[in-house]
Order: sequence, then C-alpha cells, then structure tokens
Amino acid sequence: MEILKSIHRLSFSIAPDGKLSPIAGSTQPLSNGGIGAAPATAEVAFTPDGVTLVVTEKTTNLIDTFQIVNGVAIGTVTHPSSGMTPFGFAFNRRGFLIVSEANGGQAGLSSLSSYSVNGDDVEVISPSVGTTQTAACWVVVSKNGKVAYTTNAGSGTISSYRAGSDGSLTLLDPTAGVTGAGSSPIDMAFSNNGKYLYALSAGANTISTFRAQANGSLASIDIASVPVGAVGLAAR
Repeated sequence: MEILKSIHRLSFSIAPDGKLSPIAGSTQPLSNGGIGAAPATAEVAFTPDGVTLVVTEKTTNLIDTFQIVNGVAIGTVTHPSSGMTPFGFAFNRRGFLIVSEANGGQAGLSSLSSYSVNGDDVEVISPSVGTTQTAACWVVVSKNGKVAYTTNAGSGTISSYRAGSDGSLTLLDPTAGVTGAGSSPIDMAFSNNGKYLYALSAGANTISTFRAQANGSLASIDIASVPVGAVGLAAR
C-alpha cells in the first residue's frame, strides 16, 4: 500500500544500475496548488498506456490526473469522485479505472466506481456500486480482467464485482473472501498466474491466501503470520 503525504509529485529517472535521480522541473502540486496542508492522498499509478498519472485524494473526494511528457507529470487536473473517500484503485485490461470508496468509514456504505480515462478526460461509468461492507480499501483485478475485488478494512471481508467489457461494475458477492472480524484487510495482490489472491490483514498481522474461482468467488487456502506493522505486500 502506498500512502502519499507530500503536496507534490516528484518524478525520477532510473539508471541501468537501478539508481534513482530526480528529474529537474518534475515537481507538481496536487489539488491544493502546493499551498497549505497536503491533501490526504491514497494511491498513485500510471494508466496502462503510461500516458496519464492518476492520484486519489481521500479528504477532498477528488481524483487527480497528470499528463506525462518526457517522463515529467505536467499540470494538475482534478475530477470529483463519484463517492466519498476515494481510496485504492486498479485498471482492468481494457484500461478502465476502478476506484474504491471508503465513504468516511461509515458502516455498510463503502462502494466501487468505474471510470473511463482518456488523457485528462475522466468520465464515470458505474457510480458508487455498494459493497454493503465497511471501509473499502485496496482494489485488484483478476488476470482475465473480468472480476474486481476490494478489501473491506472495517468488515474483515473481500467483495467481488463483475467488470463488464464496457467498464460497468456489478456486485457479485459482498463477502467473496473472509479474513475475520477485526482483521482489517488492507492490501492485496494476485500471483503472476492469476490463480491465487493474497490479502494482508493489518489488524491480525496475517496474510490470507485464496484461490480465485472462475465465478469470482474465493476459496480460502491458508493463513500466514507476518510481523507487526506490515502494511503492504507484493506477489509473484
């Protein structure tokens, strides 16, 4: 999980030996224009084509886009989120943006929305489709692009959605996966082959392993303990 606290976005170049070097003139402000306290932002990622950088702002209920020119994020264009507290997001194979909405952590009121993204043009496709769960957090999409999942940190569950070829979202199962009361699942990652989904639970200090089924359901396989304070994971 990546939590951004800076009021600026800074780009780096990567040398063949892996060293990072700041790119001159690459610093860009978020929605506050670099003035005052930084917006509480949640995730940053490129669109699949690498043309646009997307950032979610939790406290302002905004989604920011930046265009990439010669490795530098240019300008700040803000878009209202369909729902409150936009948090994690992922892109499906067709490039549609799928964003979780924690809705301020209100019980049973989290949701997912989908958008089309074309440069700085961001249009809502499915507005705030409810999970019926609490505090939707991270989002991942199945390898075939047909199912989206979100962790519900306040419910100890993972919800599944059918992701249509037109970018639309339909709730499949609000509790497709269960990590347990108080477990607070936050981050998720698929294995490279798309068969296994791993969910990190910050409240329980565990990683739950599920086998992803063709119908979007998740079969629990194993639970492993992790050190206290773990907040992110990656999978191969």
